Amino acid sequence: MMKKRTGVLALAVVSSIGLAGCSQEDLSNSELLKKATAAQDDIQSFHMDSKIFSEVGGMPISQEVSADAIQKPFAMHQTMKMKNVEDGTDMVVESYMLDDKMYVQQEDNWIVQDLSDFNEMMESPTSTEQNLKLLKKYKDNWTAERKDDVYQIDVKLKGDDLKNFMQEALEQSGQMAQMKEMMDQIDYKKMDYTMTYDAKTYYPKTLDMEMEFEIAEGTSFKMTNESTFSKFNTIESIELPEEAKEAQTITDMNQ
Repeated sequence: MMKKRTGVLALAVVSSIGLAGCSQEDLSNSELLKKATAAQDDIQSFHMDSKIFSEVGGMPISQEVSADAIQKPFAMHQTMKMKNVEDGTDMVVESYMLDDKMYVQQEDNWIVQDLSDFNEMMESPTSTEQNLKLLKKYKDNWTAERKDDVYQIDVKLKGDDLKNFMQEALEQSGQMAQMKEMMDQIDYKKMDYTMTYDAKTYYPKTLDMEMEFEIAEGTSFKMTNESTFSKFNTIESIELPEEAKEAQTITDMNQ
């Protein structure tokens, strides 16, 4: 259970970084701050492709994720291909997040779980002032520069700086209450990430991240994430397939 919850924490932090990274870039120039903030607010939908490799307690997990997302009201369609470490075969998991619920396909069946609290967190805005205040505190941990057609931000955090950064990022996104127990059980080793933004549109283009934690009970957690972003404001709707509308709730399955 702890291994699974640690992975959830890492993904929550990735979502927070997308916002914080924008402010890091912006701090190098006041005009860039205005343009990048305006561009972030203009993104109504996007597509993301990610290659994620993690190792929990020495067990490797390889994932390829493709997702379409709409910001408000939040909706997402995700396909995840994961390597089965036992026999080397690929497992494909399709999921939808719609109307405060998450639908997941398991073989030929669909299950559904209530996500009303999660959606409230996703839709709660993180202000530019909050991001600016947070990043100013860690000004010695990041650099920003123009490279050809992108602005690139490089961030390096470790130890107490990393723990405090993650706690404050989660507090800003409204996720700290759900994550506090996990946060207290983790020894924070390092987090390095590079994010690029298009120099013309100021939309995010890529995210490369490396994280390393150690859980209090002695289990190590390592993750690398390579993501690309595209199809901004071209995804108009996400529709739930007919077969998923009869999904069984997790509560019913446990009774």
